[in-house]
Parts: sequence; structure tokens; C-alpha cells
Amino acid sequence: MKKITFLALGCLMVGGCIPLMIGAGVLTGYALSGDSASGNVKSGYRTVWDACLDTLEEMEAEIVTANESKGLIRANISEYNLAVRINMISPNDQRLKVSARRYLLPKPHFAQKVFLGIMDNF
Repeated sequence: MKKITFLALGCLMVGGCIPLMIGAGVLTGYALSGDSASGNVKSGYRTVWDACLDTLEEMEAEIVTANESKGLIRANISEYNLAVRINMISPNDQRLKVSARRYLLPKPHFAQKVFLGIMDNF
């Protein structure tokens, strides 16, 4: 019975179904749905904005539009269209959402890759 329990927990962790805790409480967890990966970040707005731009630059993304006051970045990486949205919950809590599509089809795993890349910059 213990082996089955550990196997089931291992599958959930590898499959990405359990919200991840990254850093010292920087991210409260993330969700993967539709064409996006999203989560709450315990950091200032400007810090999150800079981390998003740095990550996209590291991934050699072509920034189509970047509007800091609206918290929206649209970019292209290879054939993927990305939309990064930052919504302020409080001065030290931000809601980060990364959406990815390729040929108009949702690509949540690529959105997850970009989202986790942004979190690695913290």
C-alpha cells in the first residue's frame, strides 16, 4: 500500500499537477489551464515586469508590444505567440499569466515553460 501511495504521489509531482513553491515564498503556486499558466507572485510590480522582459530577452523573443501601464507584453518566439499579463493584487502581490498559442491552437506546456523561466529570474 505504501508503494502505491508513493508511486501515485510521484506521478502527480512529475506531471506538474501539484502547485510548485519556488524560492522563499516568491510564488504561491501556479495553475495550468486552457492556453495559459498563471500564478500569484509575492513581489513588486516593477520587479515582476523586469523579470518578464529579461526572460523573454534570454529566450530571444521578438517583442511585438510592451505596455507597462497595462501590464501586457505580446511577443513571438519561433512560431509561438505569447501574451504575458501582470495584474496588481496589492503592492507586493502580482498575478502573472502567460498564454501561448501556435497556429491559433493553445499550447499550455510552452506557456508553462515561459512562466517557470520567469520564476527562475527571481
